[in-house]
Amino acid sequence: MAFSKTAKTIAASLAAGGIAAASIGYGTAAAAPAAPTLVDTDLGPLQGAAGNGVHSWLGVPYAAPPVDELRWASPEPAAPWEGVREATEFGNVCAQPAAPMPGIPSTDEDCLYLNVYAPDDARDDLPVMVWFHGGGNSYGAGEQYDPSRLVTEGDAVVVTVNYRQGLFGSMAHPALDQGGETTSGNYGLEDQQAALRWVGENAEAFGGDDGNVTIFGESGGGFDVCAHLASETSAGLFDKAIMQSSPCGSDWAPSREEGRARDIAAAEEQLGCTDPAEAEACLRGLSTEAINEATAGLYEVQPVVGGPVMPVATADAIEAAELNEVPVLIGINRDENQLMTGGMEVLTGHVMTAEEYVPALTEEFGAEAADAIAAEYPLSDYEHPAKALAAVQTDAYWAANLSTTVAALSDQVPAFAYEMSASGTPYFKEFEAPSWEMGAFHMVDVAFLFDTTIFADRSAEVEPLADLMVKSWSTFARTGDPDGRGRWHEAKGDCVRQLTPEGARNVDFADEHHLEFWESVNA
Repeated sequence: MAFSKTAKTIAASLAAGGIAAASIGYGTAAAAPAAPTLVDTDLGPLQGAAGNGVHSWLGVPYAAPPVDELRWASPEPAAPWEGVREATEFGNVCAQPAAPMPGIPSTDEDCLYLNVYAPDDARDDLPVMVWFHGGGNSYGAGEQYDPSRLVTEGDAVVVTVNYRQGLFGSMAHPALDQGGETTSGNYGLEDQQAALRWVGENAEAFGGDDGNVTIFGESGGGFDVCAHLASETSAGLFDKAIMQSSPCGSDWAPSREEGRARDIAAAEEQLGCTDPAEAEACLRGLSTEAINEATAGLYEVQPVVGGPVMPVATADAIEAAELNEVPVLIGINRDENQLMTGGMEVLTGHVMTAEEYVPALTEEFGAEAADAIAAEYPLSDYEHPAKALAAVQTDAYWAANLSTTVAALSDQVPAFAYEMSASGTPYFKEFEAPSWEMGAFHMVDVAFLFDTTIFADRSAEVEPLADLMVKSWSTFARTGDPDGRGRWHEAKGDCVRQLTPEGARNVDFADEHHLEFWESVNA
């Protein structure tokens, strides 16, 4: 079942230390050892920073700026530099419109930069974890996610990546296809592949093992991981995959037909490029601001199925057993859609009432199913009508898709499934919270793996969950097993490891999320 348009719209609407300079002797004195934050890469030397047990190199170019003739083109190699490049400030955020979190308004198309973080005592064999941020492939940046805990407690090298967003990253207009092939629509995914090739060439310089690279992402970034799992052009670029709140079997990426229709309409109706013969020149001549405005009108602009990067939908690739065979860790948050129902209350100021529950179900699932759903999810089981509606949506859109995805994956690759569950989770810094307590809602998992600019601080009560997730993620990156001792069973769709502040336990996922009921509804 596809995610609802309402849910996606609300999610999109809501959704280091002192610089260590190199010490070099002059005159007759012997040269002092180079500072540990001075490293050589294939493009030239980088000078990073050190603090709090972490070495960092920020704003490192991994591809040429995608500007001028490289707008809507596959990424080209970055140019080498002369001398030592200072890597102590983040690179430009990729162009994106103004939006609530995780958006960062930007008009910079020169944005293909990544950030590398390593322990200050890094060896030469650490697992490498490459993070693709969420935001519906339309919003956000790598700089919002500080991975210091994964680095120091997980003993890993972590890379966060900026990649083209919105229409800059996923424009599937036929005028942009090259050589008679359907090459448009997946520039952001190609950027990620270029970043992974950079990691393969340079991981060793930062203490990382280029033969042990894990890609991980949340929501839009997690679905991108799904795409790489199913992409021939991503084969060999990574060794493990983690998908957070992104069940690959769901209907997340538009078809080539749908993508073309979306982008032709945007070009003609919003950008004024109405003449097919002049469409390419018109599009390439547009201002960044105009394209940002068109992206804002579309809420989210996802990559497009069809073409060399994502030739088929990820669900079809899984069903056909056409995957890059690497261990997989995949899961959801227990209360995903509380972001959407809570966000609706925050955005509108309207508190949902009991009388609105069945009409809301009717509008979303149809009159025939609404009464059965209301009987399966009675309001008496929930402290607030919005929580009841969120439970219905979470099970229908997230849990059911995760179950089928995991069952299919586990027949082909080592697959481990999880569910994050907690109450009293941190809420967004920019918004007032709803009138009821939020649980493990969509996106809050990143607040347990990273120190972010998006969320308030974690409370002491939930801090053990952050410890558990950091340990599980980094152990999986190191060994291919989230526990490292075999206590997590490879998932088969019905048994899922639930991660809580009290520890980890196996749960009957099918029973917890009413999956038998949803099979009958969808039959």
